[in-house]
Parts: sequence; C-alpha cells; structure tokens
Amino acid sequence: MNWQNAIGGLLEQYASGSGAASRQEARDHYDQISSAVPTDVLGQLIGPALASLGSQQVSERVYNSATEMSPDQRGSLVGTLLQGLGSSVGAAALPALLGQLGVNRSVIDDPTNASPDDVAKLATHAHENDPSLFERAMSFYAEHPTLVKVLGTMAVAAIARNLSARSQSA
Repeated sequence: MNWQNAIGGLLEQYASGSGAASRQEARDHYDQISSAVPTDVLGQLIGPALASLGSQQVSERVYNSATEMSPDQRGSLVGTLLQGLGSSVGAAALPALLGQLGVNRSVIDDPTNASPDDVAKLATHAHENDPSLFERAMSFYAEHPTLVKVLGTMAVAAIARNLSARSQSA
C-alpha cells in the first residue's frame, strides 16, 4: 500500500478545510503522516507549506520549535541557513547581516551556539528574502517529526494540504 492510500482519507479531510479540531489531534495526524510518507517526499513539501504561513507565523513557529531543539539540531538548521545566506550576500557580508538581524555573530564559527531567537530570525530573513533557501532549509523538519508537531496546528494543516495537492496531481 502506498502512502496516498494509507493516509488518503486524512489528507482529504485537510483538503476540504476540516483539519484537526485540536492541537493534540493535529499532532496525532502528523504522526500518521510522518509514518506513512517517505522522508524525501516530506522534505520537499514542508518548506513550501511553512512558507505559506506568512512571516509572523514563520517566526513564531520556528522559534517555538527551536526551543525544543538540541544544540546540534539548532546548529544543523542554522548551518544550512548560514551557508545559503553566505552564498547570496557573500561570506564577507555575512557578519554585517547577522548584526542587522540581531543574531549573535558567534554562530558563524559555531552554529550550535544559536539561540532559538537566532534560529527564528535567520529563518524569517530567509523566508522574506530568499524563499528557495528557506524551503531547502525547512526540509530539516522531515528528519525531525517531533519538532514538526511543535510547529503547531497551522503548520501541520499546511503540510497536509500540500501533501493532498501532491497526491491528487500524482
């Protein structure tokens, strides 16, 4: 049985606009999604789903999840964001950009030093200024289903809607 068949009814529920009734139900739904859908498929859909939430929601959701991340997890996500930002603004301009964003510049040398606030600021900046980087970086969440659940009901609903659209076009 493929993943579309395994969770098709759940995805139809979200596609029709009647997603989870509570945070716990959204978390349970994401457990079903993450156990049925291959990680590489989820990785391609999480970024666009989160991008659809808008900057304020992205900032809040990423901050909330970053408070639950280990330093290594924060470092992994921040490293991806810094690498992409460094490519777009230039490595020499990266410290100045971090200063403008209010992000601790020490994260350049050791991304595991990033605070949840640093993670949220970097993700929000990427969301607003380099959507393709944002979407690539958010694939991080495909490997961490527990952190997706911390992103909240709106994020889970957006992911489920994107999965539904993908399964209907496949």
